[in-house]
Amino acid sequence: MTERESEKRNIGAITVEEQLLLRKKTVFIAGCGGLGGFCAELLFRLGLGALVLCDCDVFEESNLNRQLYCNTTTLGINKAVAISRYISKAATCEVRHFAVKIDDSNSYDLIRDCDLVIDALDNVETRFELQRACRLRGIPMITGGVTHWYGQVSTIYPGDDSLDKIYGNSPSQNKPPVLAFTACNIASCQVAEALGVLLGTPKLRNKMLVVDLYDFTTKILPLQ
Repeated sequence: MTERESEKRNIGAITVEEQLLLRKKTVFIAGCGGLGGFCAELLFRLGLGALVLCDCDVFEESNLNRQLYCNTTTLGINKAVAISRYISKAATCEVRHFAVKIDDSNSYDLIRDCDLVIDALDNVETRFELQRACRLRGIPMITGGVTHWYGQVSTIYPGDDSLDKIYGNSPSQNKPPVLAFTACNIASCQVAEALGVLLGTPKLRNKMLVVDLYDFTTKILPLQ
């Protein structure tokens, strides 16, 4: 049986063996805003071995409507740094952070020694850079996106290049409106799929989960 009191309520939903396996896993979170903050919170509560957080931005007042770790005490602090400080105090998992912008010059090195990448970025160009780095490293990536009441999640294994099918040549939308519950919902879906990927049972490879919370509709679209 797991000796950690914090993990005991996980058992039954997952096995003891699966819980012990999670302790050996490291997940990289690209972007620590609306999606990334919720992903970090949910992943450390799963009993993950390590988290690597990356974001070049600081918390601003405009983030207060939807970003979990944004509050009056973290305004002006780098997002990855602020979340790392909190999780280091609250969790048994190791946490590292990088306060840098992800690009072609550093993406390959940033995800070194990670088992999975969570794409919680807010622009399409950097997502493609991360997909290329994951392909070179041989690491799966779970991509998520949110706008308004709507969000999407897909799992990309090396060589799938699913972002090409999802976005094509579409440009990034500049600071789209996002509601807190939309970010929380899609992050929850990303983490649920992350658990499946880490345990060898992915559900969304070559598929895209689409969630519309305005009318409570969901569908899974094929990407092949």
